[in-house]
Amino acid sequence: MLKRFLTCILLFLVSATCAASTTLQLFIWEDYFPEELLTAFENTHGVKIEQVFYETDELKDETLINTKGGQGLDLIVGSRASFREYAKYGWLNKYVDSDYSNLKHIDTQWLPKDQLVGYSLPYLWGTVGIAYRKDKVATTIDSWNDLFKPADELKGRIMMIEDSRDTIGLALKSLGHSINSSDKTELKEAERLLLAQKPFVKSYSYPKLDESAQIVKGDIWVSMIYNGDALLLKEYNNNISFVVPQEGTNLWVDDIAILKQSKNIEAAKTFINFINEPMNAAKIATYLNYASPNKSAHAHLKKGFLEDRRIHPNQSVIDKSEFYTELSPRQLKQRNDIFLKVMK
Repeated sequence: MLKRFLTCILLFLVSATCAASTTLQLFIWEDYFPEELLTAFENTHGVKIEQVFYETDELKDETLINTKGGQGLDLIVGSRASFREYAKYGWLNKYVDSDYSNLKHIDTQWLPKDQLVGYSLPYLWGTVGIAYRKDKVATTIDSWNDLFKPADELKGRIMMIEDSRDTIGLALKSLGHSINSSDKTELKEAERLLLAQKPFVKSYSYPKLDESAQIVKGDIWVSMIYNGDALLLKEYNNNISFVVPQEGTNLWVDDIAILKQSKNIEAAKTFINFINEPMNAAKIATYLNYASPNKSAHAHLKKGFLEDRRIHPNQSVIDKSEFYTELSPRQLKQRNDIFLKVMK
């Protein structure tokens, strides 16, 4: 009897150890995944998720370069624009459609259609716009010119995203050019515009996403921001409004992919399949106030969420908006040189 009891205990300990032996390292923005879903996945599949955070896409790129493609990491969530580079460098694991039974739920319009086919899947999509304090700003803000050619009252009251692609791209948009322009004359116009705007900018950074945010407290009156984050901050101060400017904007997609160096590829595939179960995809969208590329998730989302034009913009806005395209090394250098001048 004692021998049988000890054998059972040993088997239990071995089983528990095996269940908890796999840990997936998820490289992601902070607070960009609902904890309840991480817990649910861990409990269901016996795989632990550890999140590794980055602050900006550019810092994410540096980390991947320094770790030779993300050594020690398994999964990555980030902007599709940057993932194109990762695929080119051979950093992403290639999949086949049969790896994901829940691939059928993803709306094909949000799937990669270029060199990322077979490497990444969409996680969320959204827009870049302007958040502003309607109790502080004298006029309604509805144009990129309200941000890049601000009224005198906004001197020292503006926050810009510290990202060359967004800052320069949307300065180009405000001038009537493509956010992907590589025309030297147009880029020079954008440079002059950003340098003229600089005295009005209190900070090149990104708002904190809690009650300590400067736009919540009133130190910042106008900020370039992603739509879901603006809606989150509005929960802390109802005087915060958000608008996608009339000229259109950047339509962004954040993707999820498995890094080629992952030693837990099958567990990582299970995770990606898990988050694309319609109910789980709906929970992610609701938690972050962003649109889900999972068409089957819509059945689990409230009508008010689906009809909120700050989350799901009208087709007229989408028609005037653009995705970022891949830039050549020369084009990247052009933009980096401009950004360095602005940041001095």
